[in-house]
Amino acid sequence: MFAQDSKIKVAVLEERVKIHEEMVERVDAAIQTLSETNQNICKMLAVHDERIGQCIREDVNIIEKVGKIEVKIEELFKFRWMAAGIIAFSITLVPIATNLVSSVFKANIENIRNK
Repeated sequence: MFAQDSKIKVAVLEERVKIHEEMVERVDAAIQTLSETNQNICKMLAVHDERIGQCIREDVNIIEKVGKIEVKIEELFKFRWMAAGIIAFSITLVPIATNLVSSVFKANIENIRNK
């Protein structure tokens, strides 16, 4: 009886070991799949980090260009107001100067005629 009970117990234990081995193989396969997935995710993250870095560098370049354009626009505004001021001053000053000059010439001409 002991021999037959022992054989049954051994057979049951062998079956359980076989089941455990299959489970371990499945777990190993799942771990391998997770490891490959993890590597792929790491590669994708590296690519995305590089793209983000490139976008940041492009943003910085764009901001610098916009700043330069703003400075040029401010210079153009200053030039426009200076030109407008010069034109306004000229429009005001030219008639006064011509009247003054013509009155001086008229006075000189009259002085010359009177002599």
